[in-house]
Amino acid sequence: MGIPLRVLIVEDSEDDALLTERELKRGGYDPIFERVETPETMRKALLNQIWDIVISDHSMPHFSSPAALAILKESGLDLPFMIVSGTIGEDVAVAAMKAGAHDYIMKDNLTRLVPAIERELKEAALRQERKRAEGEKEKLQAQLTQAQKMESIGTLAGGVAHDFNNILTTIQGYAQLGMMSLKEDDPLYENLKEIQQASGRAANLTRQLLLFSRKQPMELFTLNLSETVDNLMKMLNRLIGEDIAVDTHLEPNLWTVRVDPGNIEQVIMNLVVNAKDAMSNGGRITIKTENVEIDKDYCNIYRYAYPGRFVCLSVEDTGIGMSKEILQNIFEPFFTTKGLGKGTGLGLSVVYGIVKQHEGWINVYSEPGQGSIFKVYLPVSSEEAKHETKTEIISIKDIQGKGERILLVEDDLGIREFANKVLTSNGYEVLETSNTQEALDISEKKSGDLALVFSDVVLPDKSGIDLVEELLSRKPGLKILLTSGYTDQKSQWSVIKEKGYCFIQKPYNLNDLLRVVREVLDK
Repeated sequence: MGIPLRVLIVEDSEDDALLTERELKRGGYDPIFERVETPETMRKALLNQIWDIVISDHSMPHFSSPAALAILKESGLDLPFMIVSGTIGEDVAVAAMKAGAHDYIMKDNLTRLVPAIERELKEAALRQERKRAEGEKEKLQAQLTQAQKMESIGTLAGGVAHDFNNILTTIQGYAQLGMMSLKEDDPLYENLKEIQQASGRAANLTRQLLLFSRKQPMELFTLNLSETVDNLMKMLNRLIGEDIAVDTHLEPNLWTVRVDPGNIEQVIMNLVVNAKDAMSNGGRITIKTENVEIDKDYCNIYRYAYPGRFVCLSVEDTGIGMSKEILQNIFEPFFTTKGLGKGTGLGLSVVYGIVKQHEGWINVYSEPGQGSIFKVYLPVSSEEAKHETKTEIISIKDIQGKGERILLVEDDLGIREFANKVLTSNGYEVLETSNTQEALDISEKKSGDLALVFSDVVLPDKSGIDLVEELLSRKPGLKILLTSGYTDQKSQWSVIKEKGYCFIQKPYNLNDLLRVVREVLDK
């Protein structure tokens, strides 16, 4: 049995084609032939079959080797093109080689045919390997460039979010204080309420920026995503409306994942809302959960993936779909195809950030007019799912102070004054300062009377963590509460978790501040 070889032969003489076939068999090949002799039949053969090589006569009644070579180039296929002729002259042969033919063989010297084919097949294989390697290099370079761009935007987003969080803490806080001093029928009350609601929306926007930049602290729990989707269905149905049907295919024996519940719910809601917006005239959304095992072959295709067991959450719609150009940009923040005022462009970038923060990845499949499917892959946890317990309802009286003395360390004047007013008007005695040195001086004088240190993490002279560690060395039983508008390395979040310090994220409102302070003091 010879070596299989698929040969498209452009030849008007069946006898000459048989001579070529016989020579190939003598050289150790087992050729599969198709003979064509017109441009139309050659084009059809190139479309309908995979070929290893094209062998063409030079001159035929209705065709020629230059015309056949042009058709091969037109097809975009990189195949060896050999001319086998009894009439070709040297000048014509040289011109054919310059045009792209790989060799020419005289029909009276067919002994050259097999060695020439062997050489050209090796060259073709090398060209294909180089092309594949170059394509892979370009793909990896594009992935690296995209990752660097997303990381740069994430760093910028984290810094912007910090500044906004400081400002919003002051805006929200004073709006609340103003509302508390007015009756609800006062016209100013409604104005302050609008300010508070607007600042709340702004706070949510900064939270999305932090989620995108993967700098939002996470509280991880072991969950069953099928149960999470099931619990969200009532809310999702209200978001979607009556003109869109929702199907769920939830794996009953789904593996568990270790995730931040709020963040994962945000992923599901964002994907569903995105699917809804793609179906202005109604349609169908399918939400699916399944267990999958990722192998090395999959990872060779998707280089950002890694082998192991994963839970796959998919959201599919029957909407308008997306072009390749749109798909390249959908995870970038503020990129949107919706009309003006109909979206922030953060929905999918938030999904991307959350999934990356959970050490997973997301794939998207879409074509114009064919709908879209988003597939989120999250690594499996070995723990069993834990169900959330209902939180106890607490009244305002339960979170007020009992005369405890608090050292407040905050360099932002607006936030410091707001926190001071809230705490002093709710039963606490407050000593305030803007830096660590003054805080240490106050502690030296009042250390025996301090019940709690409430400090920003990022201070002008030293960090809040350095401050509390110094204070704890002087008074080991001192209660600690830290805060920050940062959630990246500046907040030293990993140190805060390791030390077990209590933490409240900016922007915080009046009730959150009182509740957390009371919880820390009562521990």
